[in-house]
Amino acid sequence: MVLLASLITKPALSWADVAFFALFIFVADSFTIPLPKNASISVSFAVIFAAALLFGPQAVVIASLITVVNISDLKRKIAWYKMVFSACNYVISAYAAGYVYILTGGSIGGITVADFPYIIVPVVFASTVFFAINTGLIALGVGLLNDESPVGIWRFDYQWLIPNYFALGVLGLVLAQIYYLTGPASFVLLIVPLLIARQTFQVYMQLRGAYLDTVKALVQALEAKDPYTRGHSERVAKYAEQIARELKLPEDRVETLRYAALLHDIGKIGIARKILNKPGKLNNDEFKKIQSHPRIGAGILSDIDFLEKAIPAVYYHHEHLNGRGYGEGLAGERIPLLARIMTVADSFDAMTSTRSYRPAMSVEDAAEELMACSNRQFDSEVVEAFMRTLDLSMVEAGPEIKELQLSIAVENPA
Repeated sequence: MVLLASLITKPALSWADVAFFALFIFVADSFTIPLPKNASISVSFAVIFAAALLFGPQAVVIASLITVVNISDLKRKIAWYKMVFSACNYVISAYAAGYVYILTGGSIGGITVADFPYIIVPVVFASTVFFAINTGLIALGVGLLNDESPVGIWRFDYQWLIPNYFALGVLGLVLAQIYYLTGPASFVLLIVPLLIARQTFQVYMQLRGAYLDTVKALVQALEAKDPYTRGHSERVAKYAEQIARELKLPEDRVETLRYAALLHDIGKIGIARKILNKPGKLNNDEFKKIQSHPRIGAGILSDIDFLEKAIPAVYYHHEHLNGRGYGEGLAGERIPLLARIMTVADSFDAMTSTRSYRPAMSVEDAAEELMACSNRQFDSEVVEAFMRTLDLSMVEAGPEIKELQLSIAVENPA
């Protein structure tokens, strides 16, 4: 409808200019950078915004249609309906941003000295509108496809982009002025700033990838020392994430919890192998050394800046709700929520895994044990959330578990 409205108004456009910017948008949008939640980002906003400043919202709507196809999506074999959704998103965002730019006092065409500093206000408003609509619709679409919170996805994938989008808006203003003064011949001058902006985004995403590689390396170092924990950290991370999503925690806290769960036992690197792998019961001195692993783990993570928020969950994951755990002897809500979640996930996996000193418990028995210890060792709200996420359909649940699941369903109706 936006496109139809733009064509019906019969704007006086320079179709050569529109075609140039359509090609320019295609080039910028074809080199996207993947984001964690099945989304991506490009620097095409700067080009779209430049077209809106030069030729108005109708022209930029027509030029933005080119985003229905881009090289990056074709290489990744993105479904056609996602490509259409992306193009429609660009069209709507560009149209809204273009009109907001005009309504807030922006002028179409070249910018003169007299326009400064007043032109900054329309640029800021238009950038805000484009960013809010574009990223909001993507987060909504990804959330519906993955059955996740759109708000959480937006905070995880796009919140950090807010200052970058305002920078791209200013870059769009610069690109528009360069094109106004020199025409299509300025393509080289136009492309260089975009490449620099794209490189900035790419370096940031590579840095996030390096973070994950660091975590994996630490986990592998622990598993090399204690073979009985092989796969334990990954399973705890999976259970903890399920609980966090059931409790509808924001996506940034889910990510922090995932890192913490992967590294919750990293302090065992500082414990002697003969204690970790002892087949019999630990004596008091050995148990005290085992109890030191949360403190050792928190010390290791304290030297890694990006893991700072994960430290409380690692340090307090052996605290009990009744204050009889170890670490600092915290009780109740004084124990951080992420630590309470990890305690449940860690205990469940420990109970259902074979260890050097005992065989594994069944899923049903472990679930009963969690419920039996609710409000003493474990947070009952966290346990109930975990019970709702457990897939017991693959095992034959006993009558106690079926009764337990029924009581949870009655207390927490969908």
